Amino acid sequence: MKMLTHTNSQIDHLSSPPDIIQEIAAKSEGCEYIYRGEPECYPKVSSTLYREYAHIGAASLALEIIQGQMLNEAKKLTYEIDDSEILIEIQHYGGKTNLIDFTTDYLIALFFACDGSPEKDGRVIRQKTETIKDLIKHPRNPRHRIKAQKTVFVIPPNGFIELDKDDIVTVPAAIKQPLLQYLRKHYDISTETIYSDLYSFIKNQDIHRSAYVAFYSGLTFQKIGDDAETPEETQDVYQKAIAYYTEALEQKPDMLEAYLNRGTIYNDLDIDEALENYNTAIQLDPNYTVAYHNRGVTYLRKGDFDRAIKDYNRAIELNPNYAMAYYNRGNAYLHKNDPNPAIRDYTKTIELNANDAEAYTGRGVAYFKKSEVDLAINDYSRAIQLKSDYTIAYYNRGNAYASKGEFNNAIKDYSEVIQLDSNYAEAYYSRGNAYDKKGEMDLAIKDYNKAIELNSDYADAYNNRGIIYGEQGKYDFAMKDFTKAIRLTSGNFNPYYNLGRVYDEKGKYNQAIENYDKVIELNPDYISAYYRRGVAWLHLSEWEKAKSDLTAAAAKGVNVIAQFHQLNGSIRNFEQKIGIQLPPDVAVLLTPPEA
Repeated sequence: MKMLTHTNSQIDHLSSPPDIIQEIAAKSEGCEYIYRGEPECYPKVSSTLYREYAHIGAASLALEIIQGQMLNEAKKLTYEIDDSEILIEIQHYGGKTNLIDFTTDYLIALFFACDGSPEKDGRVIRQKTETIKDLIKHPRNPRHRIKAQKTVFVIPPNGFIELDKDDIVTVPAAIKQPLLQYLRKHYDISTETIYSDLYSFIKNQDIHRSAYVAFYSGLTFQKIGDDAETPEETQDVYQKAIAYYTEALEQKPDMLEAYLNRGTIYNDLDIDEALENYNTAIQLDPNYTVAYHNRGVTYLRKGDFDRAIKDYNRAIELNPNYAMAYYNRGNAYLHKNDPNPAIRDYTKTIELNANDAEAYTGRGVAYFKKSEVDLAINDYSRAIQLKSDYTIAYYNRGNAYASKGEFNNAIKDYSEVIQLDSNYAEAYYSRGNAYDKKGEMDLAIKDYNKAIELNSDYADAYNNRGIIYGEQGKYDFAMKDFTKAIRLTSGNFNPYYNLGRVYDEKGKYNQAIENYDKVIELNPDYISAYYRRGVAWLHLSEWEKAKSDLTAAAAKGVNVIAQFHQLNGSIRNFEQKIGIQLPPDVAVLLTPPEA
């Protein structure tokens, strides 16, 4: 299952801090600009006053009235007589005004684009001073912070500024932290230099220094844990990451990304804790798309497929192009054994990302469940084209070929899996099955041996190896394997049936009957067990019990007469073998109609 963690995502257009700085510099040549950095790509560049009243549809006139009333009250508390300077003062102390902060330095704008919302792309906005010169206000008596930030203010009549796409440079989330480090190292631009007065220090220091330092420390340890070589090392490092995320949340309790990433770690350690973290993130932001997606993955792991689907639905509702949500919803439908909607979701994933090998593989599994084997093979083949070392796709394609009786192709695919991963026990087991179907028993046993070596609890491998030993007349080896398979999976009727057949061959009919009893107890519809038990009763001269089982087998669809004569030749041969004559009412059950 795919799960999103807020960490370094793929960057298509920019790969390093110097690249993005150079891009902004190049776009700024030849004209005078002012800049604004935003940690998220908001719908509008707007003033705090506009955002405060946007929900009631306040027009420019309403903003002027509201701001005018605010100025009248503020003038009672200051000796300043210039309206703009009063508004700048109010803005400085966190009040709502119709001013929008810009800077004359694009490097400072870059700092603000990176300072916060580490899980989301930021942006730098350029505005030609010539086009909005009448809206720009330069502070007359700037405070330390305004000087440090090289701030100018724009006073938009409508509370917001219309943007052209060419005026925006996107800052990918993955490059934010490297950019902050680069700006600090090469330009001395940092939290300390940007927030340079006491008020700013008090307002921002804990949030920006403590919370995000802890968050990125957690992110670092999370990455180390993801790449750890042993489960013990992974768990140890993950606990350190959790501690840092917890520290970040103590400093900034509304840090969504910390809840998200802590939940992602807990998804491997404690599912209930994972759900609690995702629930909190969603409570803080009911539109937090990734949290719905990741919670869906957790529900999927719990086996709560309907809740998983509900969360994927919500994620897709919030972001109709969310390929990973379609993919995982397809997985949920597949777990519900509902291949048709699964196929639709995998197909949508492929429409959104034509190179998603996992989506092709998932769709292949869904087609295979529908017995559309050729379509499944086509999808597995496409997945392998996209990802040449994709063991699961090779393995699944091998299974598909085997289902068609194309055992050479199946063996070729299983061998490729083994070459890619020599510890893939299922590939040895399945290749053993294919060799068995081809009659290459020694190669089959060799593969079953390897599967058991890799997984000593591999019940099916013991069972199938036991079948070959039985066919080779190595009954003691066969009995040992079937007994081991039963011990590992007592609810599986197959090894009981096979063990019963070995007891038949050894002439131990009471033990054979005990095993056939168990088969019928576990699977009352397994018709061959009735026939086998009936024949065993014949050997013990239990005529009524034999009649009952043979009659039941015939009623359930077994051609009792054909099977009996195929094995024994005739009733006379059987009677000579056991030294007893069958009663007429039993013999008639085994006599061909024409006789």
